[in-house]
Amino acid sequence: MVHDDTCKLLGECDAGIQMAVSSIDEVLPLVESYHLRQQLTNCKRAHEQLRTQAHALLGRYEGEGKSPSPMAKSMSWLRTNVKLALQPGDQSVADLIIDGCNTGIKSLHRYCNRYPEATADARQLANRLIEEEQRLQRDLQSYL
Repeated sequence: MVHDDTCKLLGECDAGIQMAVSSIDEVLPLVESYHLRQQLTNCKRAHEQLRTQAHALLGRYEGEGKSPSPMAKSMSWLRTNVKLALQPGDQSVADLIIDGCNTGIKSLHRYCNRYPEATADARQLANRLIEEEQRLQRDLQSYL
């Protein structure tokens, strides 16, 4: 059970990180503010480092990464493109990313609760990911 919960939690972290990076990549070309662009770029880099750590742990536990669901990716793409077509600008970018952070934070807490037997290192990675999402959320509030 410990091995199974660990691999599942790490897989969900991997999928969430991929969604976050994809969302940032989608909005970066439309960002006007240099400071916002730097914040998003730094967050993307932090997520990529967490993904590397998740894959190292998955390798240790002989687990596999997980891709985000096609439905989640499609819905995110559609929402982003419609919102930015109707209301372009940094305020809309921040609003979209903050909503994504909320979704990620809730999902990660849900998965931590769903997989209580996951090892401490897997749970620690999930918590670092939650903290990164919360930090970005706070940083972007000034753009709303």
